[in-house]
Amino acid sequence: MKTRTIHWIFAVLALACIAALGQALLAQRTAAAFNQTLADPQPSDGVSPAAMLSRGVRLAAAGDVSAAQHAFQLALQQGDAASRRMARYNLGNLHLRQALAMRRGDVEAVPLVELAKQYYRQVLAEEPLHPDARYNLERALWLQPESVTWRSVKDKAEARERRVTASRIEPGELP
Repeated sequence: MKTRTIHWIFAVLALACIAALGQALLAQRTAAAFNQTLADPQPSDGVSPAAMLSRGVRLAAAGDVSAAQHAFQLALQQGDAASRRMARYNLGNLHLRQALAMRRGDVEAVPLVELAKQYYRQVLAEEPLHPDARYNLERALWLQPESVTWRSVKDKAEARERRVTASRIEPGELP
């Protein structure tokens, strides 16, 4: 092989490495800008639904329920199907946590549990195998059972057994 050919091969390889480095730097800059958007505590125009979901989760953990609900509603309006599903799931969690924080049997907790059940059912309508939404819907149904017309004595006995079994379950944290 001639020296000139070897020099050209190294030059092409060097250019390929420089192009790969440039692409990696651009991806890193984009990721840093997205992370900054997620960390920004103040909403602004043009914020992505993922940033609104992240902000809503952070606000809910801090105890700011109304701001978290607003962030989830924005993500619900602006997002794609997956973002809307996550916003519904998080809204259900928000309402269920509010209901669990109230005293058991409190009349004000009933609408919150019903809203949580509605959001979980919407998530399950889109993704029937969503395990966390299934579990949380079941917990909401334990808190606020729905009225059922019994078709037979056997159905009533099975429901009574389920109710007794469910009452033995220790309250746990939502997923």
